[in-house]
Amino acid sequence: MLKSELEYCMICGNPNPQDQPICACGGRNFIFGNDFTYDNKELVCGCGCKGFVLSFHMNNSPIHTKNYKCVGCGNIVGIQSYHKSPYED
Repeated sequence: MLKSELEYCMICGNPNPQDQPICACGGRNFIFGNDFTYDNKELVCGCGCKGFVLSFHMNNSPIHTKNYKCVGCGNIVGIQSYHKSPYED
């Protein structure tokens, strides 16, 4: 990750240090990237656009990553989500 990259917890909306896998609130789902805002669970690109399309998806157990591209300027924002496998005990 770039030093200037932002990371926010998708549960509480607070910034999360990049080296912390779990937010202080217990959340494990994060939104990350550059030049965006995430306020009240609303993603807005730095160009002012609110439209994003899925551009990449990777499933790894237990962390899944999706990258979204801004339809206005092409900025990439990622979402990392944690899913416990239903097949594990």
